[in-house]
Amino acid sequence: MGPPTSRPPCSGDDFNGVYKGPYLPEGKKRLMGSVKRFSRPLTVISNRAPYRLRERFGRLSGEKNVGGLVSVLDEMMCQAGGAWIAWGEREGVPTRIGIPLNEPRYTLRLVQLTEQEVQNYYHGFSNRILWPLSHYFLDRCHFRAEYWSAYQAANEKFAEAFAESSTGHDLVWIHDFHLTLLPALLRRGRPSLSIGFFWHIPFPSSPVFRVLPWRREVLEGLLGSDLIGFQLALQAKNFLQAVEDVLKVPVDHEKGRIDYGGRVVAVEVFPVGIDFHKWNDLALSPTVVKRSGQIREEVGADKIMLGVDRLDYTKGIQERLLAYERLLEKYPDLHGQVCLIQVAVPSRGRVEEYRLLRREIDEAIGRITGRFSKRKWIPLRYLYRGFPTEELAAYYSVADLALVTPLRDGMNLVAKEYVASKAQEDGALILSEFTGAAATLTDAILVNPYDIERLVDVIRLSLSMSEAERKSRMHNLRRAVREKDIYWWCESFLKSLSGSKEEGQ
Repeated sequence: MGPPTSRPPCSGDDFNGVYKGPYLPEGKKRLMGSVKRFSRPLTVISNRAPYRLRERFGRLSGEKNVGGLVSVLDEMMCQAGGAWIAWGEREGVPTRIGIPLNEPRYTLRLVQLTEQEVQNYYHGFSNRILWPLSHYFLDRCHFRAEYWSAYQAANEKFAEAFAESSTGHDLVWIHDFHLTLLPALLRRGRPSLSIGFFWHIPFPSSPVFRVLPWRREVLEGLLGSDLIGFQLALQAKNFLQAVEDVLKVPVDHEKGRIDYGGRVVAVEVFPVGIDFHKWNDLALSPTVVKRSGQIREEVGADKIMLGVDRLDYTKGIQERLLAYERLLEKYPDLHGQVCLIQVAVPSRGRVEEYRLLRREIDEAIGRITGRFSKRKWIPLRYLYRGFPTEELAAYYSVADLALVTPLRDGMNLVAKEYVASKAQEDGALILSEFTGAAATLTDAILVNPYDIERLVDVIRLSLSMSEAERKSRMHNLRRAVREKDIYWWCESFLKSLSGSKEEGQ
C-alpha cells in the first residue's frame, strides 16, 4: 500500500477522523508534511491496537484507545498509509480492518493469540519479568520458562503477520518491551527493511539487566533494528553498556553506535511529549471551565491536590498516601483546607501483584478518611476508574497542586498533561526525580518519593508558594512542554530512522 497523495489528518477524538481543533500547530504541520513524502510503505507494530473494536449483529464499531501517543500515530498513519499490526483482544473481529471504518486510510492487522499465550506472553513475561526488571523491582520478577516460550511464540506471530503483507522494503516502527525479539525476526531475509524500535519504559543498568536469564536473546532481538530510541540519555547509556557486557561487540558510547552483524545500529534519545495544544485548548473550553468549577464546589476545600496514575506499584501511590496522612498529622491547621483527589486507572487486574496492590491502597484510603474526616470535610477522594479526556482536563485545570511521584518512570506524561492544562499559568507541580520528565521539567519541585518526611514538607511549602513564583515556574514548564511536544518526538524519530539506515549500509 503506497502513500496517499493528499489527505487531511484523521485527528481529534472522534473515530471518523475529522480534526476538531481550531488550527494545526506547527509541529503537526511538519510531521504531516514529512510523512506525505515517504517513498515506501510505513508499518507501525505495537502490542496495543489504536482502536477497541467490536462486532454486533454483523456490524463493526470501534472506539479510539485513550492516549496522546496512540492519537498521533493514528494521525500519522492516516497520512502515510500502510499498516498497523497489533494484538487483537476480541474474538470475532476481522483480522484485517480499514481504518477509519467509514473512510479507510490504512490497514489495521490484528494478531490473534490464544488465552494461554496471552497469560504467559503478556501477563507473564512482559508484566511479571520485563516490567518489574526495568523498574528495578527484582523481588517482583518471576523467571519462568513457560513465560519465555510464550513470549517467543507471540513475537513469531507478529512477524508472520508482517510477512503476509510486507513488500520487503517497508519502513517499520516497533514499540516497546512486548516485542523485543521482533526486529531480528523481521530482519531475516529482508535486509532492505528500515526498522526502528522505541523502548518507552526505563532501561535498567547493566548489572540489573543481566539478571534476566534471556538477556542475550533480548539484546540480539533488539539489534535487528537500525535505530533504537530511549527516553533519556541515561537509559541509552545503560543499553549500550549491557550490549557491550553481554554480547562483547564493538560499542561507540560517545556516538551511540553499535557494530553488529555487519551493520551499524544507532542508539539515540527521543523524550516523548504530548499534544500541548490539545490540552491547552481543552482547559480553555467552556465545557471544561464549567466542570472545573463544579469540581471545586463539590470538594469544598481551599486547596485541591491531585494524583493521576495507572494502578501500578511503580507509581508510588502508597508512598504518596503515607505522605498525605503524615501531612495531616504534622499540620493540623490544614484540616478542612485541603483535599487530595487520587485518580487510579484500573490496570492488569489479572496479575496477582496488582490485585494485592489495589487491596492495600483501598485499606490506606479507608484508614485516612476514617481518621481525619469531619462532618463538612472529606480530606481524600479516591476515584478508581478511567476518565474521558475532557473530564480529566477539568481535574487538571482545577488542581492547585499536582503530585506526580512515581518510584520510577520512563517519562510520565501526566506531568506534561497537567502543565499543558494550566492555561492561566497557575498551579504547581511536585515531580519525582526518578521520572524521565524530571530531566526537562526542571521548574517542577523535584522530590525523592521514598523520603516521606521531606515530601510532606515540600507539599506544605508548595501550598504556600507565592503567586509570582508559581506563575514563573509554570510559565517555564509550559514552554518546555510546548517546544518538545508529541509531534516533535514523532518527526525526530522518523527522520533519524531514515538517516540511520543510510549510515548503517
